Amino acid sequence: MTPTWALLERIAARLADIRTDGGYRTDIGSAVALEPVQHAGPDVPGLTLAALGVQRDTQKPHGQHRLLQAMVEATLPAHLHDAHARAHAIAADVEDALDAWIPLPQALPLQVEDIVFLDRPEGLAVVAVQVTLTVRYRR
Repeated sequence: MTPTWALLERIAARLADIRTDGGYRTDIGSAVALEPVQHAGPDVPGLTLAALGVQRDTQKPHGQHRLLQAMVEATLPAHLHDAHARAHAIAADVEDALDAWIPLPQALPLQVEDIVFLDRPEGLAVVAVQVTLTVRYRR
């Protein structure tokens, strides 16, 4: 298994812990996927984790240090009366679950970089929130 896939699997497992009985605002942890095809469809909330890229860590140019950039994207049916409020709650839950968490022994704490809210992106009948993450790790 590659280091990047191991990181993604650990992050997905951490996201799966997002449940109201665990003190979070939402239960989006029940709908975590590493592949968009794993979602039941646009009529149910879903959360997908995807890698955006890997770069050499410029702060440590002579070594095995890398920077993984990833995105957590949650989608909610736009017809829900509180879709935007839920999107904000999901973003807060993702940030609470992941910010400063260390996913693997050879990684530094994960950082939440950006949060973007989208209303019906590309004409889809969903409200979405995208949370961009970075994690520095050693190969």
